[in-house]
Amino acid sequence: MENQDEMPEKRFTEDIESLAIYDSYEILNFKAKAKDISIKGGNHVIKINNTIENLEIEGGYKEIHIKAPVNNLTIKGGQSKIYVHDFEDAKVDKLYIKGGNHVVEIVSSVNDLELHGGVNIIRCNYINSKINKITTIGGVRDIYLNPETDKCEKKFESGVCNFHKTEVKEDPIEFQAFLYEGDIGPTTLTNPKEDARCSICLQNYNEDKVVYFLPCAHYFHKNCLKPFYAGKIERFCPECKFKFRNNLVD
Repeated sequence: MENQDEMPEKRFTEDIESLAIYDSYEILNFKAKAKDISIKGGNHVIKINNTIENLEIEGGYKEIHIKAPVNNLTIKGGQSKIYVHDFEDAKVDKLYIKGGNHVVEIVSSVNDLELHGGVNIIRCNYINSKINKITTIGGVRDIYLNPETDKCEKKFESGVCNFHKTEVKEDPIEFQAFLYEGDIGPTTLTNPKEDARCSICLQNYNEDKVVYFLPCAHYFHKNCLKPFYAGKIERFCPECKFKFRNNLVD
């Protein structure tokens, strides 16, 4: 996804009965309620700030920020990063993904998650994460669950599915609430994993080491990351190449 500064933003402030969007390149900000939305192809940042009954997305690259209820979200192919933010009423009742390559961060609530084929990373291990059912058929996926979300109903039929039991992540907002805006400040890293290491200097993290958390959730030594960006016009994660525009502050 290119820098959001270069993308025009379209705001929907009146209720929508039906809307189809094809192969555009823009920010779509849904501030009003909507019944049926279809988006095919193109590159989009999608901001959901009001209730949507049915949202179907096919192909292209999408970055989806869910801050309000979505009854049915269907993703077919393409590539996407989906954030179900920790807002008061943010939730997805049915999330269906078929094919493609997708990363889903469930910080609040998804009732029913169904994955058919494709390659997916699902993280549902934050302090307010909730999920009731996971169905996975074919494909390759890694699913991260904390002790509470690991209690959900799981149905595995084929393919490769790795369920990872993790500790609770308590503060995802520091790298999710404003993915492209604001400053990123240094954070003291506590209880690092024994084998965790900075992919810039390749050294292990020590207790109480100062790091920067990037919007993609990867983190690096403060003293490694700032020199890494010196002279660079574009900023991206050294590990996953996720682009962002936040300022790194001391």
